[in-house]
Amino acid sequence: MIFDTGLKLSELKENSFEKITIEKEEILIGKRNNRVFAFNNRCPHKGASLSKGNFHGDNVVCYMHGYEYDIFTGKLENMKSWKKDEAWIEQNEHWRQSDDLKIYKIQLDHEKILIEIN
Repeated sequence: MIFDTGLKLSELKENSFEKITIEKEEILIGKRNNRVFAFNNRCPHKGASLSKGNFHGDNVVCYMHGYEYDIFTGKLENMKSWKKDEAWIEQNEHWRQSDDLKIYKIQLDHEKILIEIN
């Protein structure tokens, strides 16, 4: 379904995002390098709020564990190493696993920003 985000293109500042809620989903919508993006606010690694993170290039960096996701493709691009030294061993190898970021399709209707949610 297509939803009106209530945001206008001219209201989005470059290199920033706004948090909205549609159908009980928290979504971050923003603009970077003159491209509009939208992704789920929940980090796919452990569920932290990505709105507390920051940009590293075209990636959003999760404040909790430093995982980086491409804001345009959703792909996991970088996982911070937690090894303190070569002898360090993770107790559970599944802890580091992460899905990709959930991305939403954006449509522009003049100044209105519309979003597709499945």
